[in-house]
Amino acid sequence: MAFKFYAVSTGPAGADFMTVGAVRVLSGCGAVFYPVTSSGGVESHIAFDCVRDAVDLSGKKCVPVRFSMTRDEERTGREYEELSRMVASELSRCDVAFVSIGDVSVYSTAARLSSLVSSLGFECVSVPGVTSFSAAASACSMDLASAGREIRIVPGDESFESGRLQSFIADDDAKVIMKSPRHLSKIVELVVSSGLSKRTCLVQRAGGEGQRIFSGDELSSIPSPLGDSYMSVLLIRSV
Repeated sequence: MAFKFYAVSTGPAGADFMTVGAVRVLSGCGAVFYPVTSSGGVESHIAFDCVRDAVDLSGKKCVPVRFSMTRDEERTGREYEELSRMVASELSRCDVAFVSIGDVSVYSTAARLSSLVSSLGFECVSVPGVTSFSAAASACSMDLASAGREIRIVPGDESFESGRLQSFIADDDAKVIMKSPRHLSKIVELVVSSGLSKRTCLVQRAGGEGQRIFSGDELSSIPSPLGDSYMSVLLIRSV
């Protein structure tokens, strides 16, 4: 029997966002790999916390994965190669899952890992989930885009550093600005100075414990630097 690798979306926060499909797949896997991040000496594993609250993990091998979070692509590549070999070893005996917050098709480590595991000859399956920006829009009751309008997903830090963000936010279409751990405060300042406050919401930890929402004039008085920058989504509603 050929075992499969599953890239499983957990949604943005908590077991309530886990899909029935994700729970079913994880229940059938013998090994579950999950990412661990560290900030200020404190480790967190949000995706695994979601899984642990929704799936019986008794008898399963649960493997924490620590990425260096460096911008050194060569080093990152080596880490992924090593992880893919670890996954392949487990696939010799059981189905294996790698869990990731949000949806695995959007800015996810799981997609890159799936490509490497597939190149080793294994079948890979992606299990969809609730995106962070969908949860964020629901949390602030925002109709993100009206009929006929586009939604643009923007990587905040890279767009800010390249100087392209100003042009990205200039039109009347909807924007989702995420992945902004380094420059979130400055990005919020840019949005406010561009006169977009009334169309904008900043949502942190959407749907989870500690969720915070800032909108309209509140955006002008947010303390800097902002906490939870990595778990933040900035939404600009279409006109």
